[in-house]
Amino acid sequence: MSTRPDDEHLDPYELWARDRLEPLVGSLRVIDKKGGPPGLHDFEADLPGALVAAIEVTSEVERERLDLAASVQRRLSDLKLRSSSHCWQVGLASDAIVNAIDPSELLGLLSDLESKGRWRALNRGASSDPFVERLATLGIESAYAFKAKSGREGIVRVGPGFYFGREWSGAAIDSWLDGFLASETGVKKLRKLRRAVHAAERHLVIVIRSISQAGMGIPLGLTDRDEPGATPYVMPSFVPPEPLTDAWLLPMMATSEGLRWRRDSGWAVIDIWAARI
Repeated sequence: MSTRPDDEHLDPYELWARDRLEPLVGSLRVIDKKGGPPGLHDFEADLPGALVAAIEVTSEVERERLDLAASVQRRLSDLKLRSSSHCWQVGLASDAIVNAIDPSELLGLLSDLESKGRWRALNRGASSDPFVERLATLGIESAYAFKAKSGREGIVRVGPGFYFGREWSGAAIDSWLDGFLASETGVKKLRKLRRAVHAAERHLVIVIRSISQAGMGIPLGLTDRDEPGATPYVMPSFVPPEPLTDAWLLPMMATSEGLRWRRDSGWAVIDIWAARI
């Protein structure tokens, strides 16, 4: 993302959303600025006929896993497994206590996995597998190794574990979105857009982090929608409340697709890397 005027007023989710939205809706002006009047929406875009769209950005992320990531950054961000030709990705369980993890014990576990030719290990499995208990004791959900690029050998990346499970159906998205909009965060965002009485359109953009159930389930559902009979299964049917005219679900997972709802046409899959239309 390139630096632009007014970037200092935007959080990382707003910056990310702006870069994905502008090819689809046109240039965005920052409205909610630090030190300005409270309760304003984040952006505005011009519409035909000298009309404007008010746009508010929010995010879906699980606070516990976000806190876990911050703890990892403070304590386990510089680990390296010497003499290894691989990189390791270590996912922590949601109830892991980072301060209780001995880095040398973690590296010893990975070294032992390598010595046994094990490049993948989970904290679930047969009780006869000695690594299952060791992973669980350290609060590790999963460990995966992959061939490292030159100069990156031995790097160990630790972070919150990903959710396991199947893709979300349209019904699951409906239930989650209904709950999100009824939450304290959702009500606050709707209130902001309701104040934009001058706007012809009011857009709510939800940026979905991968360390949340929605952030994994929705992209997986979109990826699998080309399977026979899957498209009706994955599409939501929930109708967002007034004052919304548009709602966007934009996963941050490595995908080019998201979902957009428009009051006059319903839900559709969108390409969030598309050229401006």
